[in-house]
Amino acid sequence: MQNARMDSNPQRPSGVTVTETFFSVEVTDMARASGFYAAALGAEVVFASPGWSSLRIAGVRLGLALSPQATGTRCGLHFAVGDLGAARSEIERAGGRLIGGATEVAPGVFVADVTDTEGNTFTLAQR
Repeated sequence: MQNARMDSNPQRPSGVTVTETFFSVEVTDMARASGFYAAALGAEVVFASPGWSSLRIAGVRLGLALSPQATGTRCGLHFAVGDLGAARSEIERAGGRLIGGATEVAPGVFVADVTDTEGNTFTLAQR
């Protein structure tokens, strides 16, 4: 097996400039999901429509895409928080669910999985 060499100066495709990277999750109820992220994580709703909403959380954009058939999934989002216990309480208060307890994954780094109101699982982390 050959080792692949990472080029420290990869060639960019001609004419392609990435201007932003953002995440999106599917939701079945746009108003409920937007309200959850605002109440639980302090999201600012910067654009709202019945089919797509853009929220900003800690400087990162999160898109909510309406998908009536969505069943919720592990969405890969991680939110670093100052107080894991308080954040877990806010998740519950806003209508989300806690999944198990907090786990120490490295010295002084604790994580806990939770779900939003749409069943999407994400991770809270505190260090």
